Amino acid sequence: MKNYVVDASVIIKWVLGDERESDHEKAMNLLNEWCEGYADISAPELWKFEVGNFLGRSLNDEASEKMDTLLDLNIKGIEFTDKMFRQCFAWMKDHSITFYDASYLAAAFEVGGVLITADEKFVNKMKKMKQVCLLKDMA
Repeated sequence: MKNYVVDASVIIKWVLGDERESDHEKAMNLLNEWCEGYADISAPELWKFEVGNFLGRSLNDEASEKMDTLLDLNIKGIEFTDKMFRQCFAWMKDHSITFYDASYLAAAFEVGGVLITADEKFVNKMKKMKQVCLLKDMA
């Protein structure tokens, strides 16, 4: 079974409901793959804060409903370890990335999975890592 960690950029696409959103179809295919039992999906608990912030700012009237939909998916949460914190700080220093972005990648390493993100700038900074994949590049 495929093991994926998803970040907020992917999770948000699941509730935007806008086929014009870039890579919306790929995001929905990933969600369907998980729902059908062909993949395991998890994320650090940080996703709730990042997605909640986006929804509250961008879709205020629908934010609660959209967040409820996502919470009902029961995305498996990944607890942070000391090792993960240290790795995040190292990546921040070495690759000029945010702690937030590093945390998703650290989670992928922790569970032996691949991080799926729609953040092309982040992927370009971490392109030598096999544990990160750009959503639009998924088959």
